[in-house]
Amino acid sequence: MAITISRSAAKDENVIINVTDHNKYLYHYTSAATAINCILKFRTLRLGEYRRTNDPKESKQWLFDFVSFERKTDRIDYDRNAMSAWLSDELKRDTRLVCFSRDTGPLTGNHLADIFNRGFCKPRMWAQYAANHTGVCLVFNRESLEKEITTQLDAHTPLLGGAVQYKDCGIARDLFEEVLFSINTDDLERYGRERYPSIHLRKHYRELFFEKMSDWKAENEFRWVAFSKTTEPLDVKYGSALVGMIFGEDTSEENKREMSLLTSGAGVEMRGLKWKNHSPWYDFERQGYR
Repeated sequence: MAITISRSAAKDENVIINVTDHNKYLYHYTSAATAINCILKFRTLRLGEYRRTNDPKESKQWLFDFVSFERKTDRIDYDRNAMSAWLSDELKRDTRLVCFSRDTGPLTGNHLADIFNRGFCKPRMWAQYAANHTGVCLVFNRESLEKEITTQLDAHTPLLGGAVQYKDCGIARDLFEEVLFSINTDDLERYGRERYPSIHLRKHYRELFFEKMSDWKAENEFRWVAFSKTTEPLDVKYGSALVGMIFGEDTSEENKREMSLLTSGAGVEMRGLKWKNHSPWYDFERQGYR
């Protein structure tokens, strides 16, 4: 069955053809079940727990050392394991995030030449995050989505957004340099345990939450990170920011129909992504994808 959408509902933008701005869109890979039962059904995105990501740097407890510039505090004054467990929990416990992929610039506007630079055309991410090519890649207008997220969250919870940087950091370091995995005992004793985590976060938030090993580089990730004390799920309405859906190689016809119905009348462009021999290509043969 062909999936159709009224031309009158279509938006002015096309997520495939003549795209030259590599910062215009953000891409969120997910399973069909999550898209149907959560994201599209309620028109929301959920900021998940930072500690539940699949990166060991983010999911495992951080181990901190100590540094002092004033009285050279003897490290035996502190229990390293106990202090590491405390600060790691303080920095991660209330942290929520939502993650996206991006296009890799420059884009020429030629969809034939640009396909390998598009954020929805990453086979490993299809396998890892979209249920082995049976899910969907949701396409959001970055400017519209940023407006929705900041409007809904920024007023009542600290919110950070930005591109992830990729860097391989060895375990060896200068023991007298204050770095992200060092507890500054001068600040700790000056401000106390209640205030110290926020001071450490202000100094090192970018390395802690926006830096990953280079092996993740192909994801070209953009994320929003929020620090919320609520124990409830942290959801945001995406409004009109959803502009496209890219179906996987093995997304079922039933799930395509469900996702089409849930976005009916919203002007969301739909396209299938197929692999022919060793190359990805668009399912232009399906005229219902408009």
